Amino acid sequence: MWNKLKEKLYDRKEPAFPLALFRIGFSLVWMLELLQMMTMRDLIFQKDSLAAQVPVFLTALFVLWMIALFLLLIGYLTRPAAIVNYVISVYILGFVVVNEANNWQVDSLFLTGSFLLMFMPVSACLSIESLMERRRQARVRVRKLPRPQARFIHTAFLILLIGLFYLDSMLYKLSSDMYLSGLGLWAPASLPFTTYYDVSWLIDHEWLVRLMGYSLLVYEGVYIFLVWFKRLRVWMSLAGVLLHAGVLFVFPIPAMSLLVITIHLAIIPESAYRKLYDRWIAAKRKRLTVYYDRLCPLCRQTVGILSALDFRKAIEWKALQDFAAEEKLLADIPEADLLHDIYAVEKGEKLHKGVDTYAAVLRSMGWAYPAGLLLGLPPFHGIAAAIYGKVAAKRKREGGCTDSTCGIGIVAPPEQATSPFAGKFWPAGTFLLLWGVSFIVISFGTPAYGKYLTGENSSLTAALRDTAAVYKRVTYPVLGWTNHGVYTETHYKEYGFQTRLVYVDRESSVPLPIMNDSGFSRGYKVGRQWDNWAYASVKPDIPYEQAKNSMLDYAVFWAEDSGTDLHSGSGTIVIQRKPIEVAMDYFRPGLLQDNMDQPWSRIGEIAASGGSLQLMMDGAAGSGEPGTWGEAVEDAVGATASAMQP
Repeated sequence: MWNKLKEKLYDRKEPAFPLALFRIGFSLVWMLELLQMMTMRDLIFQKDSLAAQVPVFLTALFVLWMIALFLLLIGYLTRPAAIVNYVISVYILGFVVVNEANNWQVDSLFLTGSFLLMFMPVSACLSIESLMERRRQARVRVRKLPRPQARFIHTAFLILLIGLFYLDSMLYKLSSDMYLSGLGLWAPASLPFTTYYDVSWLIDHEWLVRLMGYSLLVYEGVYIFLVWFKRLRVWMSLAGVLLHAGVLFVFPIPAMSLLVITIHLAIIPESAYRKLYDRWIAAKRKRLTVYYDRLCPLCRQTVGILSALDFRKAIEWKALQDFAAEEKLLADIPEADLLHDIYAVEKGEKLHKGVDTYAAVLRSMGWAYPAGLLLGLPPFHGIAAAIYGKVAAKRKREGGCTDSTCGIGIVAPPEQATSPFAGKFWPAGTFLLLWGVSFIVISFGTPAYGKYLTGENSSLTAALRDTAAVYKRVTYPVLGWTNHGVYTETHYKEYGFQTRLVYVDRESSVPLPIMNDSGFSRGYKVGRQWDNWAYASVKPDIPYEQAKNSMLDYAVFWAEDSGTDLHSGSGTIVIQRKPIEVAMDYFRPGLLQDNMDQPWSRIGEIAASGGSLQLMMDGAAGSGEPGTWGEAVEDAVGATASAMQP
């Protein structure tokens, strides 16, 4: 079995292009997430952490992190950059912003993905390193290189990354009446705080939302079993892309959606991209033929790089020693001139020379067309011509060669080892085994075991959950392995109202960018901060003290961000409540609109008192401190109602 597994996963190779897509997409999404973390760091980091207490340290860490992600994006110094990214990710995500009660789910994907990046050949193409390799190859006159290959096990890791995410999430959904009734997507979307805008036009059709809900349940359950079949892999991945494009469109979790889309795109075989490329991108005919000196090492290296940048393959590169005689436009040009300058023929009609050839090359590439136009205009043309003349006069040429030494038949240098474990299956096989065992242990934390196997209130169920919790404390900080109870009843069943903050002074009232009048999410409540506000700041069943401290943090952050002096006495921040109805096991058309139309009412305020900001609930004077935020809101509503009675 071990040998068969090795043959299927390790010995098998596929083009490395999808892995390059993963590197680029992963880096871009991580950079977007890092920008949010940098912007809202005062709300994110634990107050007793070094990152929160020493701003200079955090700033330096962010700068180093962003540099590492940029290097990953362009594919230069890829392995060192991947190591730096992983180390910082473990420190920040694994120890500084971690919240055992409510982890931001995308962090687990970031941690696991960052770990895998250190060992994947993600810079084999679409990278600076691949251009440098082509330049190195050109020195030994290798003119045509095969497409970079990678072992299939790297794709297998990505399949496990998203497939086990889905499978664990499905174990939660199998224990959820909301999902088992087909309302798993509709119920969250009917609550204003979980979306950006009114999506009633989409979710008010019962047949549609139930179809989508059941389809999601089936998809997450079968994905990891069907995606291994190459013919199904494209369709399973495209279904995932469409699913999370919809999530991106509706729910305020863009980083999660974009990262999962990136993983799905990296799982699609290169052959599918090749078909799209041949049909929609590749040039149907060559626009330009460039004749270069094959005895000039610099010329060969330049051709190697420019041919790689010609994504549409609209340019044909020919050695003038072999093909110049066949081109009638070059027939009358002395051999010395042909060897001194680089020539090109555009569409078989127009002859270019020197800098004009490079301008034509850029224009023919398509994506570099503006640069080609600029290169043909003063003063850029004159400057480039002067530089070209000096380089052409000093370039070195080699002695004569024949087809046997300069031809296509030269074998490329052997593949370089991409990691210390290259060529050895046992490290990857051991990691696969560890991953599988870890998934089983961590899955003990899902409610499916209690509902279907061990009994919901049994001691065995409690023991299994404790085992999973202890195991996650070890694996999550360094590998990101955890449970994925995403959008389940526990997130919403206590939500009888929404909470927002509004700054009120003598002239106007300004809602903090958390929610608008309809209750939809705004700037401070997107992605990581949406999760923080909704489930760690104002969720009705969280401790009152936690809710109070969190809202004070948001008030201070907004005041500093907007330049508002909350200690001047000219205004206060009012805490408002909007009642909402949560329906998880029955469908009601128009529920989102009804929730949007509910009015906001005051339940307290944040104001300066005794030199610091204090949160004071309406009607709380003389009463004991409530246990949860929901109880505090109920007391405030009751006190207001009593005060209004005659």
